[in-house]
Amino acid sequence: MSNMIKKLNRLAHPVFLVSLFILLLNDFILKTVFHNYLTGKLSDFAGLLAFSFFWSVLFPKRIKEIHIAVALFFVFWKSPFSEAFVNFFGLYRVVDFLDNMALVSILVSFWLLKRESVIYKVQPVFLKLIFLLSCFSFVATSKPQEPETFEDGFSYLHLNNETDKKITVLINFKFSENEIVTYKKQQTKILVDNYKRFINQDEKEHRLVFKPSDSLQIIKEVNDEWLLRKKYSMIRSIILDKGEEQYVVLPLHGNDISIGFPKDFKISILDGNNKLLKSYDKKAFFNKTENKGLNELSRSEAFSLTFGKKKEPLNISDCYGKWESRQKSDFSKIEINANYFINDNNGEVYDCNYKGDTILVHSPNKIYLGIIKKAAKDSLVISWDNEPDLIYSKSKKTTVLGR
Repeated sequence: MSNMIKKLNRLAHPVFLVSLFILLLNDFILKTVFHNYLTGKLSDFAGLLAFSFFWSVLFPKRIKEIHIAVALFFVFWKSPFSEAFVNFFGLYRVVDFLDNMALVSILVSFWLLKRESVIYKVQPVFLKLIFLLSCFSFVATSKPQEPETFEDGFSYLHLNNETDKKITVLINFKFSENEIVTYKKQQTKILVDNYKRFINQDEKEHRLVFKPSDSLQIIKEVNDEWLLRKKYSMIRSIILDKGEEQYVVLPLHGNDISIGFPKDFKISILDGNNKLLKSYDKKAFFNKTENKGLNELSRSEAFSLTFGKKKEPLNISDCYGKWESRQKSDFSKIEINANYFINDNNGEVYDCNYKGDTILVHSPNKIYLGIIKKAAKDSLVISWDNEPDLIYSKSKKTTVLGR
């Protein structure tokens, strides 16, 4: 057995394997599903034991130094003193002194390694697998988490084009400079008053005093938030193909309690030739069915705007029967069923088939293509070979074809 295999043999210790399993399970499954206080602590306890044990197995002559170094770095990492280090490397962690309870895992690792070494009967290939899994778990679990940003709390406008054509949506959601100044003053006053109220309630217990610098900090935070809002405070144009939907970010935050829609808010719908089809001011927007019960200060749901009616799928059987049109055409009088088409103008019978809302009529010399635009109980609209629509009414004559 080579020296490396002998070293790695201790990685087969049951306690180390359990800690490694918990670390991987927690970081890749439990945190995703639950993401709570307990999952955070599990990572600390399992990670410290596995990390200390792993490096001590690789460097058995430095067991004591490794455990002390891991303990000191963990205390530093979980303290405010590591802020500059964290920011410099673009990392993320939560400062919580209770996390230092996990240091007991380092003691457990040290105690296990100081006991008499046991040779575990494990195939070299499995020891190498444990080694690779350990390296992977340390790298994967040390990935910086993305902290939630102010922009994550912005509301959305859901646009849905259910018309049969491409449209352009012009959205004016731009705050004027006067509105921004007014909202900033309102927000600053509300936040200062709330903070003063908090201090007055807890000043005896926490010995807090409101300082002029607190006002300056609140003003700075409000200004910073409005810099982010201005990224989405604009007039924008969005093109939606038929059936397309899109979500648009609005500069309204979930914590806002006083900021409504801009005074000049407007949404205009244009067709392919930039002709105005419809426009919505605030009143018309909130009168839409999908926004009933919402108002400018609603933040719990995304706002919605649907254009056109959703087209119901064509029921081919509604086309069956005998039909007549007053318009002049070779197909002004017809009878249709699932497989056959009769031209009642000349009595000829052709095979036919359907593809979606299209009917294909197979004559000996030509295939006629009809786009079925409407099929109802007593009316039928078909455009044959891109000619103007033929509007049919149900004929009272007796049908020849069955269904």
